[in-house]
Amino acid sequence: MDFGAGECSLLTEGAGLFSQQQGKSARVLNWPAGLDNPFFFAENRKLKTDEGGRHMRRRVLLTPPGWLKRLVALCLLGSLGCGSPPAPLPPADITYTFDDHTQKIIRLLAEESEVIPYKDFDRRFTGLFVPPSLFSLEPFVLGLSTESYIPTILLLEAHWVKRYGEAGWLQELERSQIKFPKNSLVPAVAEAFTVSPAGTSSGRPGELMAAPASIRGNILFYRRDLLDRYGLRAPRHWDELKAICRQVMPRERRLKYGLLLDPTRFGNDFYSIFWGFGGRVMDRDRFVLAEPENQAAFLAALKEIQGMQGSILPAAGHLRRFEAEGATLQSFCQGEALFMIASNTCMQDLGNFLGGTRQQVPGGLTHIRQVGVAPIPSQVRHPRRYTNLESFGWAVNIVPATGWNALNVIDGVRQFLKLVVNEAFQLQAAETWGEVPSLRGALEKMQNPQVLQVYNDVFAVKDLVIRVRPHRPQVNVILSRRLKEVLDGGRSPEAVLQEVLQDLERLASAG
Repeated sequence: MDFGAGECSLLTEGAGLFSQQQGKSARVLNWPAGLDNPFFFAENRKLKTDEGGRHMRRRVLLTPPGWLKRLVALCLLGSLGCGSPPAPLPPADITYTFDDHTQKIIRLLAEESEVIPYKDFDRRFTGLFVPPSLFSLEPFVLGLSTESYIPTILLLEAHWVKRYGEAGWLQELERSQIKFPKNSLVPAVAEAFTVSPAGTSSGRPGELMAAPASIRGNILFYRRDLLDRYGLRAPRHWDELKAICRQVMPRERRLKYGLLLDPTRFGNDFYSIFWGFGGRVMDRDRFVLAEPENQAAFLAALKEIQGMQGSILPAAGHLRRFEAEGATLQSFCQGEALFMIASNTCMQDLGNFLGGTRQQVPGGLTHIRQVGVAPIPSQVRHPRRYTNLESFGWAVNIVPATGWNALNVIDGVRQFLKLVVNEAFQLQAAETWGEVPSLRGALEKMQNPQVLQVYNDVFAVKDLVIRVRPHRPQVNVILSRRLKEVLDGGRSPEAVLQEVLQDLERLASAG
């Protein structure tokens, strides 16, 4: 059965796959009967052993004849090496989940490379496409929690890696037989994918639970040409950003806004702002937002954003204009804003937008060199700035990695990771999608100026901390919903904080 790129979508349930081909009706993909089904093989092997054990115990109660003793002795000698060697285990079927970005890079490398065997990739590995609309629903939980053998390898966002790793559902990559070299990664992003599994002591070092595909997080974009014109630097604190806006905006009539952000992803972006005020929502598995210092940080961060609405940020009534996909980016390109908070991959989108065939807007951007990047500002006197890591990483399902065909599975996993987490793959992803490589070797060979600019001016800055948002999805849903009420102008920060605390208390009580 062909699981080529973009042809199937997946939901894992036990040992079966619910797959829907694009443009075709849904159908259930069940394992064929017999040894092709790892569950069937394992269960029947166990049943045969159990039946054999009971049978032998019954025969022991009788006096075996001499010929039977000799036959048993010959069988034992055969099992010690005098008989035929056992049949080798079948090759492992390595299944993996992927998105359209991954498949695009694989196809490009298959077309361009004669050295690395990407041309046979679809024959060696079975791809299971996960549409972006399903990622928020966590389609992997059911399969992992029911110990399904499928998929073998999962493309997971960083906060999922922490959650699933602590649950014991993922195979460690470095110290296991997979032997993925952690020291080949940029240390900060490697640490974000390092987890202490459940049941381990707090003093034990964490284990690498996924190989990050790139470095992706939210950052601050700014008009470098305008700041240079007035002899200004990128702001480190929010007070500096507001002062720059007050100085530049009256002199540049094209500017409508000092700062833009996407209201549909404000929940994700707020984490970086909130952390920059010294606050936390969770500490490992504990809810700590109710602690006085965290409540104070939450209110200060939210009031900072709310206080800029109508002067630096768009007014509450105008925010709906920026809920459409690409609206924030388009406004920034048209020269309407001095600053913008967005994912670092928007640098590639800006370059594509400016390089395309479009009508020039008076006062708008004309070249990517006009754009600068920096970490999102923090509170005055706070020593660190933060990015909310949105990288995906390749993780391994622990069930097939430790199951009946583990040696072949591990061998297949090693081959897979060598193809999707290597310098050639990440350099191609940088050129195609603007992804910042997670491998140090790829960064050393990087020649894309925009990708290097993002890494050097953001992710390599000494005071930047790469942090992962809470791994409980309900927490992120609660915050996103409540925070939007403040942006829309309907609620005060104090009222929203109390409702968030109540929601988290109910969540904690429910376990």
